[in-house]
Amino acid sequence: MFENVKDLFNQNSIQNCYCIYLKKNGENFESNFISFGKSHWSNDVDLNGDHIFRLLSMSKPITAMAAMQLVEKGTLNLDLPAEEILPELAEIPVLNAEKKLVKQSKSITLRHLMSHTSGFAYNSLIMMTSRKVKELSTLMKLNLLMKGIITYVYPFSKGPRLFEAGTDFKYGTGLGFVGLMIEKVTGLSLEEYCKQNIFNPLGMQNTFFTIPREKKDQIVPLGIRQGKRSKNIRKMPFKGQPYLRFWRKSYYGGTEIFSSPNDFSKFIQCLMNKGSYNGKNIISAKSFDEMIKPGNFDQMFERDDNYNFIMGENGRLKNKMNRYGLGLTISFDPNDSRPVGSIVHGGAACTFFSFNLEMQKAALIFSNFYPYNDPEWHEMVVALEKEVYLT
Repeated sequence: MFENVKDLFNQNSIQNCYCIYLKKNGENFESNFISFGKSHWSNDVDLNGDHIFRLLSMSKPITAMAAMQLVEKGTLNLDLPAEEILPELAEIPVLNAEKKLVKQSKSITLRHLMSHTSGFAYNSLIMMTSRKVKELSTLMKLNLLMKGIITYVYPFSKGPRLFEAGTDFKYGTGLGFVGLMIEKVTGLSLEEYCKQNIFNPLGMQNTFFTIPREKKDQIVPLGIRQGKRSKNIRKMPFKGQPYLRFWRKSYYGGTEIFSSPNDFSKFIQCLMNKGSYNGKNIISAKSFDEMIKPGNFDQMFERDDNYNFIMGENGRLKNKMNRYGLGLTISFDPNDSRPVGSIVHGGAACTFFSFNLEMQKAALIFSNFYPYNDPEWHEMVVALEKEVYLT
Protein backbone atom coordinates (compact mmCIF):
# COMPACT_ATOMS: atom_id res chain seq x y z
CA MET A 1 0.00 0.00 0.00
CA PHE A 2 1.07 3.60 -0.77
CA GLU A 3 3.97 2.40 -2.96
CA ASN A 4 3.51 5.07 -5.64
CA VAL A 5 3.18 7.81 -3.03
CA LYS A 6 6.32 6.53 -1.31
CA ASP A 7 8.30 6.50 -4.58
CA LEU A 8 7.28 10.09 -5.32
CA PHE A 9 8.29 11.32 -1.86
CA ASN A 10 11.67 9.59 -2.13
CA GLN A 11 12.30 11.39 -5.44
CA ASN A 12 10.98 14.88 -4.63
CA SER A 13 12.10 17.78 -2.41
CA ILE A 14 9.16 17.81 0.04
CA GLN A 15 10.40 17.68 3.63
CA ASN A 16 7.59 15.75 5.32
CA CYS A 17 4.08 14.53 4.60
CA TYR A 18 1.32 12.47 6.25
CA CYS A 19 -1.29 10.54 4.23
CA ILE A 20 -4.48 8.79 5.38
CA TYR A 21 -6.76 6.37 3.52
CA LEU A 22 -10.17 6.08 5.20
CA LYS A 23 -12.72 3.43 4.28
CA LYS A 24 -16.12 3.03 5.87
CA ASN A 25 -17.30 -0.52 6.55
CA GLY A 26 -20.86 -0.47 7.87
CA GLU A 27 -20.77 1.71 10.97
CA ASN A 28 -16.99 1.50 11.38
CA PHE A 29 -14.05 3.13 9.67
CA GLU A 30 -10.84 1.43 8.61
CA SER A 31 -7.86 3.80 8.60
CA ASN A 32 -4.53 3.25 6.86
CA PHE A 33 -1.76 5.81 6.95
CA ILE A 34 1.82 6.46 5.91
CA SER A 35 4.21 9.05 7.31
CA PHE A 36 7.18 10.57 5.47
CA GLY A 37 10.07 12.52 6.92
CA LYS A 38 10.82 13.97 10.31
CA SER A 39 8.45 16.12 12.35
CA HIS A 40 10.75 19.17 12.18
CA TRP A 41 12.62 18.20 8.99
CA SER A 42 16.13 17.75 10.42
CA ASN A 43 15.40 16.31 13.89
CA ASP A 44 15.30 12.65 14.92
CA VAL A 45 11.52 12.38 15.54
CA ASP A 46 9.45 10.72 12.83
CA LEU A 47 6.36 12.64 11.75
CA ASN A 48 3.21 11.07 13.23
CA GLY A 49 -0.55 11.55 13.19
CA ASP A 50 -0.57 13.68 16.34
CA HIS A 51 1.78 16.35 15.03
CA ILE A 52 -0.02 19.61 14.41
CA PHE A 53 -0.43 21.29 11.01
CA ARG A 54 -1.82 24.65 9.93
CA LEU A 55 -5.10 23.82 8.18
CA LEU A 56 -5.39 27.28 6.63
CA SER A 57 -8.42 27.05 4.28
CA MET A 58 -9.31 23.57 5.51
CA SER A 59 -10.59 25.62 8.48
CA LYS A 60 -13.50 26.74 6.29
CA PRO A 61 -15.51 23.47 6.43
CA ILE A 62 -15.25 23.53 10.23
CA THR A 63 -16.52 27.11 10.45
CA ALA A 64 -19.28 26.22 7.97
CA MET A 65 -20.34 23.29 10.16
CA ALA A 66 -20.45 25.59 13.20
CA ALA A 67 -22.68 28.01 11.28
CA MET A 68 -25.02 25.20 10.20
CA GLN A 69 -25.45 24.17 13.85
CA LEU A 70 -26.72 27.68 14.58
CA VAL A 71 -28.94 27.66 11.49
CA GLU A 72 -30.58 24.50 12.85
CA LYS A 73 -31.25 26.26 16.14
CA GLY A 74 -32.70 29.32 14.41
CA THR A 75 -29.94 31.55 15.78
CA LEU A 76 -28.63 32.20 12.25
CA ASN A 77 -30.52 32.22 8.96
CA LEU A 78 -28.95 31.37 5.61
CA ASP A 79 -31.01 33.86 3.63
CA LEU A 80 -31.57 36.94 5.81
CA PRO A 81 -29.29 39.99 5.40
CA ALA A 82 -26.03 39.35 7.26
CA GLU A 83 -25.84 43.08 8.04
CA GLU A 84 -28.56 42.53 10.65
CA ILE A 85 -25.79 40.86 12.67
CA LEU A 86 -22.73 42.64 11.22
CA PRO A 87 -23.91 46.16 10.23
CA GLU A 88 -20.45 46.99 8.87
CA LEU A 89 -21.04 44.66 5.90
CA ALA A 90 -23.50 47.14 4.38
CA GLU A 91 -20.79 49.82 4.29
CA ILE A 92 -18.20 47.81 2.36
CA PRO A 93 -18.08 49.17 -1.21
CA VAL A 94 -18.41 47.26 -4.49
CA LEU A 95 -15.87 47.89 -7.26
CA ASN A 96 -17.98 48.22 -10.40
CA ALA A 97 -17.09 47.70 -14.08
CA GLU A 98 -15.98 51.34 -14.36
CA LYS A 99 -13.54 50.77 -11.46
CA LYS A 100 -15.59 53.02 -9.21
CA LEU A 101 -16.53 52.24 -5.63
CA VAL A 102 -20.31 52.10 -5.20
CA LYS A 103 -22.67 51.20 -2.39
CA GLN A 104 -24.18 47.71 -2.52
CA SER A 105 -27.60 47.39 -4.12
CA LYS A 106 -28.31 43.96 -2.59
CA SER A 107 -27.64 42.68 0.92
CA ILE A 108 -25.16 39.91 1.59
CA THR A 109 -26.57 36.79 3.29
CA LEU A 110 -24.92 34.05 5.30
CA ARG A 111 -25.38 31.79 2.26
CA HIS A 112 -23.42 34.23 0.09
CA LEU A 113 -20.59 34.35 2.63
CA MET A 114 -20.43 30.55 2.95
CA SER A 115 -20.55 29.95 -0.81
CA HIS A 116 -18.04 32.65 -1.86
CA THR A 117 -20.71 34.53 -3.80
CA SER A 118 -20.57 37.72 -1.66
CA GLY A 119 -17.93 39.45 -3.80
CA PHE A 120 -15.16 39.27 -1.20
CA ALA A 121 -11.70 38.25 -2.41
CA TYR A 122 -8.35 38.12 -0.65
CA ASN A 123 -7.30 41.75 -0.99
CA SER A 124 -4.53 42.34 1.50
CA LEU A 125 -1.22 43.59 0.12
CA ILE A 126 0.45 40.37 1.29
CA MET A 127 -1.95 38.19 -0.73
CA MET A 128 -4.03 39.78 -3.47
CA THR A 129 -5.91 37.20 -5.56
CA SER A 130 -8.03 39.60 -7.62
CA ARG A 131 -6.76 40.59 -11.04
CA LYS A 132 -9.36 43.35 -11.06
CA VAL A 133 -7.87 44.93 -7.93
CA LYS A 134 -4.27 44.31 -9.00
CA GLU A 135 -4.90 46.27 -12.20
CA LEU A 136 -6.09 49.38 -10.36
CA SER A 137 -3.75 52.36 -10.53
CA THR A 138 -1.14 52.74 -7.81
CA LEU A 139 -2.87 55.93 -6.69
CA MET A 140 -6.25 54.21 -6.29
CA LYS A 141 -4.69 51.26 -4.42
CA LEU A 142 -2.94 53.71 -2.09
CA ASN A 143 -6.25 55.52 -1.56
CA LEU A 144 -7.96 52.20 -0.72
CA LEU A 145 -5.13 51.35 1.69
CA MET A 146 -5.36 54.75 3.42
CA LYS A 147 -9.13 54.28 3.84
CA GLY A 148 -8.55 50.83 5.39
CA ILE A 149 -10.45 49.09 2.58
CA ILE A 150 -7.40 47.23 1.30
CA THR A 151 -5.39 45.94 4.26
CA TYR A 152 -1.78 44.90 4.65
CA VAL A 153 -1.84 41.61 6.59
CA TYR A 154 -5.26 41.77 8.26
CA PRO A 155 -7.24 38.75 7.01
CA PHE A 156 -10.74 40.29 7.39
CA SER A 157 -10.88 41.91 3.96
CA LYS A 158 -12.78 45.18 4.05
CA GLY A 159 -13.14 45.01 0.31
CA PRO A 160 -13.59 46.24 -2.16
CA ARG A 161 -16.13 43.61 -3.12
CA LEU A 162 -15.84 42.57 -6.75
CA PHE A 163 -19.53 42.13 -7.55
CA GLU A 164 -23.02 42.32 -6.06
CA ALA A 165 -24.02 39.45 -3.79
CA GLY A 166 -25.15 36.30 -5.58
CA THR A 167 -24.08 37.34 -9.08
CA ASP A 168 -20.76 35.45 -9.35
CA PHE A 169 -18.14 33.41 -7.48
CA LYS A 170 -14.83 34.56 -6.01
CA TYR A 171 -12.95 32.51 -3.46
CA GLY A 172 -12.18 34.81 -0.56
CA THR A 173 -12.78 35.93 2.99
CA GLY A 174 -16.50 35.20 3.38
CA LEU A 175 -16.01 32.43 5.95
CA GLY A 176 -14.05 34.89 8.07
CA PHE A 177 -17.17 37.03 8.38
CA VAL A 178 -19.17 33.88 9.15
CA GLY A 179 -16.89 33.37 12.14
CA LEU A 180 -17.61 36.94 13.28
CA MET A 181 -21.34 36.26 12.99
CA ILE A 182 -20.98 33.15 15.14
CA GLU A 183 -19.11 35.13 17.80
CA LYS A 184 -21.70 37.92 17.72
CA VAL A 185 -24.80 35.72 18.16
CA THR A 186 -23.32 33.30 20.70
CA GLY A 187 -21.28 35.70 22.83
CA LEU A 188 -18.40 33.19 22.63
CA SER A 189 -15.11 33.39 20.81
CA LEU A 190 -15.08 31.24 17.67
CA GLU A 191 -12.44 29.07 19.32
CA GLU A 192 -14.59 28.48 22.42
CA TYR A 193 -17.72 27.83 20.35
CA CYS A 194 -15.94 25.27 18.15
CA LYS A 195 -14.27 23.67 21.17
CA GLN A 196 -17.61 23.16 22.93
CA ASN A 197 -19.66 22.12 19.90
CA ILE A 198 -17.26 20.43 17.45
CA PHE A 199 -13.76 19.71 18.79
CA ASN A 200 -14.72 18.18 22.15
CA PRO A 201 -17.71 16.14 20.85
CA LEU A 202 -15.47 14.69 18.11
CA GLY A 203 -12.59 14.03 20.50
CA MET A 204 -10.29 16.44 18.62
CA GLN A 205 -7.73 17.03 21.37
CA ASN A 206 -5.01 18.49 19.13
CA THR A 207 -7.17 21.05 17.33
CA PHE A 208 -6.98 24.74 18.25
CA PHE A 209 -7.17 28.32 17.05
CA THR A 210 -4.50 29.24 19.62
CA ILE A 211 -1.94 26.54 20.35
CA PRO A 212 -1.36 25.95 24.10
CA ARG A 213 2.22 26.52 25.18
CA GLU A 214 2.68 22.84 26.04
CA LYS A 215 1.66 21.81 22.49
CA LYS A 216 3.85 24.22 20.53
CA ASP A 217 6.64 21.68 20.03
CA GLN A 218 4.12 19.50 18.16
CA ILE A 219 3.63 22.10 15.39
CA VAL A 220 5.39 21.13 12.16
CA PRO A 221 7.47 23.85 10.48
CA LEU A 222 6.01 25.98 7.69
CA GLY A 223 8.11 26.12 4.53
CA ILE A 224 8.14 27.99 1.24
CA ARG A 225 9.58 26.86 -2.08
CA GLN A 226 12.28 29.28 -3.16
CA GLY A 227 10.93 29.70 -6.69
CA LYS A 228 8.65 28.14 -9.24
CA ARG A 229 11.31 25.70 -10.47
CA SER A 230 13.41 25.54 -7.30
CA LYS A 231 14.11 22.26 -5.52
CA ASN A 232 14.78 24.13 -2.27
CA ILE A 233 12.02 24.51 0.35
CA ARG A 234 13.09 26.96 3.05
CA LYS A 235 11.82 26.78 6.62
CA MET A 236 10.00 29.97 7.67
CA PRO A 237 11.13 31.51 10.98
CA PHE A 238 8.01 31.17 13.13
CA LYS A 239 5.84 28.48 14.71
CA GLY A 240 2.39 30.00 14.31
CA GLN A 241 0.34 31.31 11.41
CA PRO A 242 1.97 33.28 8.56
CA TYR A 243 0.47 36.54 9.82
CA LEU A 244 0.09 38.36 13.14
CA ARG A 245 -3.10 38.30 15.17
CA PHE A 246 -2.06 39.61 18.60
CA TRP A 247 -4.09 42.84 18.26
CA ARG A 248 -7.31 41.02 17.30
CA LYS A 249 -9.91 39.74 19.73
CA SER A 250 -11.84 37.82 17.08
CA TYR A 251 -10.71 34.63 15.38
CA TYR A 252 -10.65 34.22 11.62
CA GLY A 253 -12.83 31.28 10.62
CA GLY A 254 -11.34 31.04 7.14
CA THR A 255 -7.78 29.97 7.93
CA GLU A 256 -6.78 30.02 11.61
CA ILE A 257 -7.32 26.44 12.82
CA PHE A 258 -4.44 24.10 13.67
CA SER A 259 -5.12 20.37 13.74
CA SER A 260 -3.45 16.97 13.56
CA PRO A 261 -4.10 14.32 10.88
CA ASN A 262 -5.64 12.00 13.48
CA ASP A 263 -7.97 14.74 14.71
CA PHE A 264 -8.99 15.96 11.28
CA SER A 265 -9.78 12.42 10.13
CA LYS A 266 -12.48 12.37 12.85
CA PHE A 267 -14.01 15.49 11.30
CA ILE A 268 -13.99 13.78 7.90
CA GLN A 269 -15.63 10.69 9.39
CA CYS A 270 -18.34 12.96 10.77
CA LEU A 271 -18.91 14.45 7.30
CA MET A 272 -18.97 10.99 5.71
CA ASN A 273 -21.63 10.04 8.28
CA LYS A 274 -23.63 13.09 7.17
CA GLY A 275 -23.08 14.92 10.42
CA SER A 276 -22.82 12.24 13.11
CA TYR A 277 -19.89 10.67 14.94
CA ASN A 278 -19.92 7.84 17.49
CA GLY A 279 -23.66 8.26 18.02
CA LYS A 280 -23.45 12.06 18.43
CA ASN A 281 -25.27 14.32 15.97
CA ILE A 282 -22.97 17.26 15.30
CA ILE A 283 -25.22 18.55 12.51
CA SER A 284 -28.29 17.01 10.90
CA ALA A 285 -28.17 15.08 7.63
CA LYS A 286 -30.35 17.85 6.17
CA SER A 287 -27.73 20.47 7.05
CA PHE A 288 -24.97 18.33 5.58
CA ASP A 289 -26.95 17.93 2.35
CA GLU A 290 -27.30 21.73 2.22
CA MET A 291 -23.52 22.10 2.55
CA ILE A 292 -22.79 19.83 -0.42
CA LYS A 293 -25.42 21.31 -2.75
CA PRO A 294 -23.41 22.56 -5.77
CA GLY A 295 -23.48 26.29 -6.46
CA ASN A 296 -24.19 27.86 -9.84
CA PHE A 297 -20.77 29.33 -10.66
CA ASP A 298 -17.42 27.84 -11.65
CA GLN A 299 -14.40 28.46 -9.44
CA MET A 300 -12.18 30.19 -11.99
CA PHE A 301 -13.89 33.60 -12.12
CA GLU A 302 -11.39 36.42 -12.50
CA ARG A 303 -8.43 34.21 -11.65
CA ASP A 304 -5.01 35.78 -11.84
CA ASP A 305 -2.93 33.53 -14.12
CA ASN A 306 0.40 34.74 -12.72
CA TYR A 307 2.34 32.45 -10.39
CA ASN A 308 1.74 33.35 -6.74
CA PHE A 309 4.17 32.40 -3.98
CA ILE A 310 1.23 31.43 -1.70
CA MET A 311 -1.47 30.15 -4.07
CA GLY A 312 0.80 28.74 -6.79
CA GLU A 313 -0.64 28.66 -10.27
CA ASN A 314 -3.95 27.73 -11.86
CA GLY A 315 -4.74 24.25 -13.14
CA ARG A 316 -4.32 20.93 -11.34
CA LEU A 317 -6.54 21.23 -8.23
CA LYS A 318 -8.03 24.54 -9.41
CA ASN A 319 -10.69 23.42 -11.86
CA LYS A 320 -13.48 25.35 -13.57
CA MET A 321 -15.67 22.22 -13.58
CA ASN A 322 -15.87 22.16 -9.78
CA ARG A 323 -18.66 23.87 -7.85
CA TYR A 324 -18.66 25.26 -4.31
CA GLY A 325 -21.40 24.44 -1.81
CA LEU A 326 -21.36 25.88 1.72
CA GLY A 327 -17.81 25.50 2.97
CA LEU A 328 -17.12 22.49 0.72
CA THR A 329 -16.21 21.95 -2.94
CA ILE A 330 -17.94 19.36 -5.14
CA SER A 331 -15.67 17.81 -7.80
CA PHE A 332 -17.12 17.28 -11.29
CA ASP A 333 -14.17 16.65 -13.62
CA PRO A 334 -14.32 13.03 -14.90
CA ASN A 335 -10.58 13.19 -15.65
CA ASP A 336 -9.63 13.96 -12.05
CA SER A 337 -8.05 11.37 -9.73
CA ARG A 338 -11.26 11.18 -7.67
CA PRO A 339 -14.76 10.15 -8.76
CA VAL A 340 -17.25 12.75 -9.98
CA GLY A 341 -19.33 13.97 -7.05
CA SER A 342 -16.52 13.70 -4.50
CA ILE A 343 -16.37 16.35 -1.77
CA VAL A 344 -13.04 18.15 -1.42
CA HIS A 345 -11.22 21.08 0.16
CA GLY A 346 -7.62 22.17 0.50
CA GLY A 347 -5.50 24.58 2.50
CA ALA A 348 -2.92 27.00 1.10
CA ALA A 349 0.04 25.29 2.81
CA CYS A 350 -0.56 22.02 0.95
CA THR A 351 -3.18 20.21 2.99
CA PHE A 352 -6.05 18.50 1.16
CA PHE A 353 -8.86 16.01 1.59
CA SER A 354 -11.42 14.33 -0.61
CA PHE A 355 -14.16 11.83 0.16
CA ASN A 356 -16.74 10.02 -1.91
CA LEU A 357 -20.05 9.09 -0.32
CA GLU A 358 -20.92 6.42 -2.87
CA MET A 359 -17.62 4.57 -2.47
CA GLN A 360 -17.41 5.44 1.26
CA LYS A 361 -13.73 6.28 0.98
CA ALA A 362 -11.57 9.30 1.78
CA ALA A 363 -8.04 10.53 1.06
CA LEU A 364 -6.23 13.05 3.30
CA ILE A 365 -2.77 14.53 2.82
CA PHE A 366 -0.91 16.91 5.14
CA SER A 367 2.19 18.95 4.41
CA ASN A 368 2.90 22.52 5.48
CA PHE A 369 4.67 24.56 2.83
CA TYR A 370 3.85 27.09 0.12
CA PRO A 371 2.74 27.35 -2.60
CA TYR A 372 -0.56 25.53 -2.73
CA ASN A 373 -0.95 23.30 -5.77
CA ASP A 374 2.83 22.68 -5.80
CA PRO A 375 3.60 20.28 -8.70
CA GLU A 376 5.57 17.75 -6.61
CA TRP A 377 2.90 17.76 -3.89
CA HIS A 378 0.10 17.50 -6.47
CA GLU A 379 1.72 14.38 -7.91
CA MET A 380 1.47 12.83 -4.44
CA VAL A 381 -2.19 13.89 -4.14
CA VAL A 382 -2.97 12.20 -7.47
CA ALA A 383 -1.10 9.03 -6.51
CA LEU A 384 -2.87 8.87 -3.13
CA GLU A 385 -6.33 9.40 -4.64
CA LYS A 386 -5.73 6.78 -7.33
CA GLU A 387 -4.74 4.28 -4.65
CA VAL A 388 -7.83 5.13 -2.60
CA TYR A 389 -10.46 5.28 -5.32
CA LEU A 390 -9.17 2.83 -7.96
CA THR A 391 -8.52 -0.12 -5.63
